[in-house]
Amino acid sequence: MAGISASALQAVKLKATDQVQDKSAPLYTISNESIEKEEERRAYFFSTGLDQWYKELEDVTIPTTFLTLSPDEAREIVSYWTQYYCHKSSHDPILDESDIKIPPALDSLVERISKMISTFSPDDGVFVKLSTRSPKDSHIAFARAVKVYKSLPSPSSGNDKLITFGDISLDSLRVTNGREAIKLFISSDRVGEDLEYALEPGDKDFDARVSIVIRKWVKIPLWSEFRGFVWDGKLTSIGQYNHPVVFTELLGKTEQIKSDLQAFYDRIKTKIPLKRYIIDFAWVKDCVYLIEINPFDGEIVYPASTGLWSWAEDRDHMMRGELTLRVRTERQSEFVLKKTLDPQWRNVLFT
Repeated sequence: MAGISASALQAVKLKATDQVQDKSAPLYTISNESIEKEEERRAYFFSTGLDQWYKELEDVTIPTTFLTLSPDEAREIVSYWTQYYCHKSSHDPILDESDIKIPPALDSLVERISKMISTFSPDDGVFVKLSTRSPKDSHIAFARAVKVYKSLPSPSSGNDKLITFGDISLDSLRVTNGREAIKLFISSDRVGEDLEYALEPGDKDFDARVSIVIRKWVKIPLWSEFRGFVWDGKLTSIGQYNHPVVFTELLGKTEQIKSDLQAFYDRIKTKIPLKRYIIDFAWVKDCVYLIEINPFDGEIVYPASTGLWSWAEDRDHMMRGELTLRVRTERQSEFVLKKTLDPQWRNVLFT
């Protein structure tokens, strides 16, 4: 689910820019590649969607339902996103949620989402996403989080500022009805990009590529999320998901966590129809849950967000090494945090 939105740049002496590339995005451009290779890339990207594996693993993950999205509805979301939100920079003003006018063409989708949410506990809310990625970069959610953060006393350290704002940002993704869900979708680059990608081959089999996912709202502590890397069916590397900060809850527990995650993975790996992928876990009170699975192939698709692991420097281990867990044990200075943070977060936390 959601986490601290921070880049993992190594060379902190470089000048920061406002153009932060989301490394979890699929590679859309064909560059001297065959059509067959692009089709292979696209098929692999969508094969990791939550709808592709949920049925086999529903007993170890968060309760989830799925909703069909039509190509016309997808185009409407992309159109609104392109017009009002596409790749806004940190210098752009934060738009007020009241300014959003949901297109009438999405009224039916709003109603269908609301109806599906009602099958859960509407008062508790739900987490909505595509079967591929979530709208955790939603400009609307970010604006909500900023408003809450600025109403509270500011934490004294950079580490604690990130944790506090990360926790608030997670809460900003909880929705209770269809209108709130659509607002997140139309203000998210991740959603807009994925829908564009799904629409590229045409309308045929669109619903087999992407759908809307509605998950029970489960507040997973930021410190409990871990990202694992699987290569040729072997779990080789794990790192804390929210990697820029130190969590005291993790200190001295790495061996227990590694053992628990390995045992959990061994129980479920035969049910995952992939050989190379990212797998996100939640480790809470000695229990492990599957959060989601994402595509990962450093050669064919893209270098996904690897956190405390570097595909450039750790490639051999990530492909062939014995399982190793990395957690951050020393706090980073505010200077480093300012240099490596997403510009939008930096402007809120350190200006």
